[in-house]
Amino acid sequence: MKETEGVFSGRQRESQIQESQPQVWQEAQMPQEYQYASPVRKFFAGIVVSILILAAFIGIQIVVSVMAIVGKAVPFIEASNGDMNDIMTQLQPIIQDPVFMTNLTVIATVVSAVAAVFFYWLIFGRKKTMEDKRFFREKVLKGRVFFMIWIAAFGLYYLAILISGVIEAASPQTMQDYTEMMDLALGGNLLAAMLAAVLLAPISEECILRGLILKNLQKYFSAPVVIIIQAVLFGVFHMNWVQGLYVVPVGAALGFVALKCRSVLPSIFMHMVYNFMSVFVALLPAFCQTWIFAVIAVVASGAVVWFMGKQSEGFE
Repeated sequence: MKETEGVFSGRQRESQIQESQPQVWQEAQMPQEYQYASPVRKFFAGIVVSILILAAFIGIQIVVSVMAIVGKAVPFIEASNGDMNDIMTQLQPIIQDPVFMTNLTVIATVVSAVAAVFFYWLIFGRKKTMEDKRFFREKVLKGRVFFMIWIAAFGLYYLAILISGVIEAASPQTMQDYTEMMDLALGGNLLAAMLAAVLLAPISEECILRGLILKNLQKYFSAPVVIIIQAVLFGVFHMNWVQGLYVVPVGAALGFVALKCRSVLPSIFMHMVYNFMSVFVALLPAFCQTWIFAVIAVVASGAVVWFMGKQSEGFE
């Protein structure tokens, strides 16, 4: 009996077992009741609902941030006697304090991650079947799969560097504003920044984008369309032009991994590796931080992932 080798090989079992384990690219993955849904239903139930999910979690982070800032500013507000100009003057040092803003980023990300994990588990996670668990255990938990994911994350990081370089060349002020914003949000406490960026953000964002949103879109659209939509929404979620542009290909890759693996866990791992790359690359020789090396890294990592996938196709 011939059998699929890994989740990225594209090979199929030539047996009746395959009928009960359709590949993610087949339309059978879309529930039959939604396959012939009208364009209007697809738009509202698929896209609009996904946007509302995204807006809800953006709103959670905004509310938490506002509450923290207001709580910090209460003494100044009470002392100002209602003078708005005085209140705004007193607030400036607070919102420009890197330590406070970094800690605030961690708090907002923690709240978002807890909510995202809970709702993803409530709606989808607890409904995992024995077949899903067996597929994950037998097809996903392989060294080859996670090595390919790591290599892909390495290449995607350098692709983001190249896109950022193009943005900087086109608009230096935009990149400078972005750098200042990131320094303010994550520059006040290295350990807190690492906690937020490498651990909490991947869990939160994957449960939202590759969990709640991707699963919702998957009911109405084919896999390629799902990947594109959720990748664009991933860019929107970052709420700034620079990240919004360079994370779109990252979001597409994460969506592909989540679909192929039928789980958010591998995409969480890939997201963590990707976010950790900024620390890892800083430890590499200076040549590894040049444009030439970035191009080589993107091409080489893409070639390695493609070659490993082709090798899997030929394995029986």
